[in-house]
Amino acid sequence: MKRVVIGMGNPFRHDDGAGLEVVRRLRQHAPPGVTILEHDGEPAGLLDAWRGADEAYVIDSVRGTDPGVVHHVHLSSLDETGDPVAHQRDSTHALGLGEAVELARVLDLLPPTLNIIGIEGVDFSVGEGVSAEVDRATVQVADDLARKLRAEEV
Repeated sequence: MKRVVIGMGNPFRHDDGAGLEVVRRLRQHAPPGVTILEHDGEPAGLLDAWRGADEAYVIDSVRGTDPGVVHHVHLSSLDETGDPVAHQRDSTHALGLGEAVELARVLDLLPPTLNIIGIEGVDFSVGEGVSAEVDRATVQVADDLARKLRAEEV
């Protein structure tokens, strides 16, 4: 089974770098055979990033009021219900993850299983480093994801 983990974001816009922080931490603990990528969030590039994967995880920042709160959305290419765009309307990207998911669905390029993990951020101003609340969330998400990937390996 081919699995890919994609961290999205901009490391120069504070909390927008949450997805990148998660995958950087995950690289230290992920089992062999899991592809780990950093991505700027450009929709067409996301389709290429998860192409051929049986299972994909995408971690991104979302605008919210509770920094560090983590949201999970599980999508299946077989499930035509739900509105992935609605889940990502508060994306920090001009064209967000929801639009990439919908494009992949229309083009039949959606992985069989897609797990989206959104971490609420509050500071998207220019600068490096995530807020303390987001940093704690990235550690927890990376640890949880590493455990999940190792358990699925068996």
